[in-house]
Amino acid sequence: MRLRKRAVGLLLGAGILFLIGTNVQAGWLYVLAALLLGALAAGLVLPFAALRGLSIELVAPDEAEQGMPSIVELRVSGPPRGVRRNVTVGDTHLEPVETLLPPVGRRERIEVTTVRTPRRRGEVVTVRAELRSAAPFGVAERRFRAKLGARTLVLPRVFPLGNLSFVEPIATNTRAVHDAPRRGQGPDYLGVREYRAGDPMRHVHWALTARHGRLMVREFEEERTRRLAIVVDTERDEGDAWTPLDRCCSVAASVLDAATAHGQGARLVAARPGAGIDVLPRADRTEMFRWLANLQPSGIRLEAVLGELGPEDLRGIQTIVLALPVWGSGERPGLEDEVRRLARLVPRVVCVLVAPAAADAVTVAEGLAAAGADVRRWGPANDLAEAMSSRGVRA
Repeated sequence: MRLRKRAVGLLLGAGILFLIGTNVQAGWLYVLAALLLGALAAGLVLPFAALRGLSIELVAPDEAEQGMPSIVELRVSGPPRGVRRNVTVGDTHLEPVETLLPPVGRRERIEVTTVRTPRRRGEVVTVRAELRSAAPFGVAERRFRAKLGARTLVLPRVFPLGNLSFVEPIATNTRAVHDAPRRGQGPDYLGVREYRAGDPMRHVHWALTARHGRLMVREFEEERTRRLAIVVDTERDEGDAWTPLDRCCSVAASVLDAATAHGQGARLVAARPGAGIDVLPRADRTEMFRWLANLQPSGIRLEAVLGELGPEDLRGIQTIVLALPVWGSGERPGLEDEVRRLARLVPRVVCVLVAPAAADAVTVAEGLAAAGADVRRWGPANDLAEAMSSRGVRA
């Protein structure tokens, strides 16, 4: 129960009328003072019943996209008897919203549709909603927390990028993900089998050979499509909306969307807190977006992530895309060394510098370009498609 300013006003008004009535011996002033006190007393007692018997349910989508409107429904069921008026429902699912309900009659069920725009990427779980009512006189407000069970996974924002110089269409009708795998010389493992005459010795799986006591070799999937790898820097993050990590995930999702539209395969690489380096090598578009939605700051530097990528991890990769924020204007020699090493392993390395101020990004961009990377810069107020189509720095 929370008193409002109106309660103080009624009490003060009743006191003034009583004092005046005492001085002038006017009985009708006593009556007015008594009415004000009665309204105050009723306003303190009646709100206890204003929310009794109400139940609420929040119907939210299983998935939403960051920065895009989504529909969330409030379903309120009425009490066994009576009518509930002036009830406000507030919750924070996807974004904070307060809704004033129409009068809710006996066993009546009403639905209120709200449009909400999620500000953050990731899983959003809402377990409570707050019901408030100051009926009937607005003297005191009663608040009640109702239990909910709403859950929504907010996917990273996808921007249409059009044609990218490092995502080239290929002349094939084969889809990169959904076709059944075939044996060949591609980058992904298909399985393990016993050695046959003519198998390359570099494909021998020595750990299984020692375990089974006979020579075992790896089988690889046939190479059908061009492939690219996208590495997201998850070292740290800051802010409460459209953070640098959110923007890096949007870059990854947008490039992934453009690649799959042109028939290219993709794999995702990032560090996860407590789990080390995580690689998603073969998945469909939806699974990859969900993987990006769940990325959290890991505390692992991007240099360490890139250092874990060797020739076997990059088999068949034509382009590697690095999405990283710029936290300062200083040089990053360790990162430049890793980019230089990757440039010797894959035909193309693209670095997308996310949300940099112009002055802070120059040194980092020049160092990465000198290491052999194709550098693109996405500033806070710039369009991603425009930033990706123009080369920010080139050695």
